[in-house]
Amino acid sequence: MNILTVVDSFKGSLTSKQISTILKSHYEKLNHNIDTLAISDGGEGFLEAIEHVEHTTKIILETVGPLSAPLSAYYLLHQRTAYIELNQAVGINQIHEHELNPMKTSTYGLGVLIKDAIVNQHVSKIVLGIGGSATNDGGAGLLQALGVDFYRKGQLIKDHMNGYLIGKFDQLDTKVLNKLIKDVEFVIASDVDNPLLGKNGCCQVYAPQKGADAKMLHVLETNMKHYADQVETYTKTSVRDQDGAGAAGGVGFAALAFLNAKIQSGIQFMIEQLDIESYIKKADLIIVGEGKLDHQTAHGKAPLGVARLAKKYNKKVIAICAIHDEHKLDEYIDEVYAIVPKIATKEVSLSNPKESLNNLLETIKVTL
Repeated sequence: MNILTVVDSFKGSLTSKQISTILKSHYEKLNHNIDTLAISDGGEGFLEAIEHVEHTTKIILETVGPLSAPLSAYYLLHQRTAYIELNQAVGINQIHEHELNPMKTSTYGLGVLIKDAIVNQHVSKIVLGIGGSATNDGGAGLLQALGVDFYRKGQLIKDHMNGYLIGKFDQLDTKVLNKLIKDVEFVIASDVDNPLLGKNGCCQVYAPQKGADAKMLHVLETNMKHYADQVETYTKTSVRDQDGAGAAGGVGFAALAFLNAKIQSGIQFMIEQLDIESYIKKADLIIVGEGKLDHQTAHGKAPLGVARLAKKYNKKVIAICAIHDEHKLDEYIDEVYAIVPKIATKEVSLSNPKESLNNLLETIKVTL
């Protein structure tokens, strides 16, 4: 059988590349022909996937993480295009679980990477993958790193902008930013299509994963609305309700409002970059997946994007994951196999991810 695997990372345990290696080894032992593609919908592994299709140069530099601690990160150059992954600087995996706090985390470190690409590498285009953030600052930290000044009662805010401070400023100045980015095209590869505010916005849907409790959610939403009001008054635009404005804790909103960015589905970007359609055409079975299959999967995540394309050619699709919350994706995915709880507990799956995945694969009978 000809099998194609396009499985996103199991966040916090296995990269897409590691999963591809495990799948390839398993199905080759069973004498199947297998193609494996490392994939990302804008989050973790975005740069790894790009490296597979472009001859790139890796640029390593010092920046800061979500809580402003120093860290090393990298981005990729291809001719005059920079590929930058949010997760490299301010991803949720850059801090310990007990440190997660979207009132305090900032996207400033991501802005440092973007500024370096513009100032030191003279790029004319930036492709930014923005999944998996630890932040809920509306992209204000990123903008601050690019030269935007935020003021409170006439005083310049010097601390890195975060989910708390976006509710406190009352004036901003973008002259430095406007000069910096005037000849740069921005493309945002996003894994979600959420608006900025409301029940489907970044605070209500994603902030709980980033450490927010119910009380904090109310404050975050109030602060984000203040931020949106200030920004849209200043820019004379209204972008808060656009698809993707809520991506990465509002980074999508900042990109739309200030960077004149084009937001593209991360998985659609990858489908084109990797020419996934050509692989699907010659496969008999498609295996997709990610760490958790749930209601968010339906908002533009990688498994659904690939599965939808596979069904265009009437291919059988199965999904593998660590956790499945029983959210229905029957229209595009024929079978779902999860590690937790039948194969292993969540704790065992996280501590022994390779063994857990191999044990899951042993239970799957691939048939057409």
